[in-house]
Amino acid sequence: MKNPILVASILFFCFLITIKLSAQVPVRNEPHHQVVLENDYVRLIDVHIKPHDTTLTHIHAAPSVIVFLSKSTIGTQIVGAAPSIANVIPAQTSYAAYDEKPITHKVWNDGDSVFHVMDIELAKKEPAGDTCGIILQTDFHLEIVKKLVHVYILDLNAEKMAGIQQSNCAHLLIGISGIISANNHSLTAGKFYFFPPHSNIEIISGKENARCVLLELK
Repeated sequence: MKNPILVASILFFCFLITIKLSAQVPVRNEPHHQVVLENDYVRLIDVHIKPHDTTLTHIHAAPSVIVFLSKSTIGTQIVGAAPSIANVIPAQTSYAAYDEKPITHKVWNDGDSVFHVMDIELAKKEPAGDTCGIILQTDFHLEIVKKLVHVYILDLNAEKMAGIQQSNCAHLLIGISGIISANNHSLTAGKFYFFPPHSNIEIISGKENARCVLLELK
């Protein structure tokens, strides 16, 4: 006859493992992370975390561009590591090679206003034969250069125009501050618009200075 204490111990251990695994979800299934755009180039995940709220422990496994949209103090903790606290500001960007080194972590809002960030997963494995070189216009500030993406911050004075000529690259434009019109699509802070390849793009600022982030997607 089996030892009832041993059986109970094994069952309890299995229960703990099940609970731990169920608490770790792909980022797209974490309730604070909402997929708002998905195509052959990107999966755009829009993230809002209320003051002093915390996400579930979730997994990132795709190369990602992170664009911060709020001034916030946030905490992060990778499973098995010590927590860390950081201050972020609108238009701050970073690149994470989660495809090479996936992470499992949780994030919390350590401040008193909503934390807003976009996690933009890059969907392609290799770039196409693109015809989009580095944009050299003075209003475009190059922040990130990777094989699948160039990331720029675009600062426009009031009622000024910038243009992007058509190429084999797609583009994702994200509003940071002010109001811009991009091919007659109005963008304000936290809004975005995707332009497929071979689009001529005309960006015009409103009556105040405007800032946006541009992803050039190969």
